[in-house]
Amino acid sequence: METDVDVIFFDGNGYLHPRHMGLATHAGILIKKPTIGIAKSYYKINDVDFIMPESNAGAYTDIIIDGEVYGRVLRTAENVKPIFLSIGNKIDLDTAMELTNMVITKDSHIPAPTRMADLMTHKVRKEYQ
Repeated sequence: METDVDVIFFDGNGYLHPRHMGLATHAGILIKKPTIGIAKSYYKINDVDFIMPESNAGAYTDIIIDGEVYGRVLRTAENVKPIFLSIGNKIDLDTAMELTNMVITKDSHIPAPTRMADLMTHKVRKEYQ
């Protein structure tokens, strides 16, 4: 990357993983930066389901497994499917949620950094097919 960044969002899990080491955690350790994992679907661990948050923007519920908070189910806009947020590296869950909410736009319920990366990936994949 040409620009130094303070935090990196990943389209995948961080601590919300059976070994607490999803993509966001691994990458954060390697690049020595704060990282946040954003997943669009729930990675079920130990047969534990999540509790759906209320339908309003900013509503959330913590994902608690064996008495430990693994991540958060976050509703980024009213009446949209929630996202699954977890810390990656060098960041706490409340700060990760605050930063996530700061990069939500009216275009999508997915944070802008992960949405742009997803769109770019689809475009490049199409070019190579």
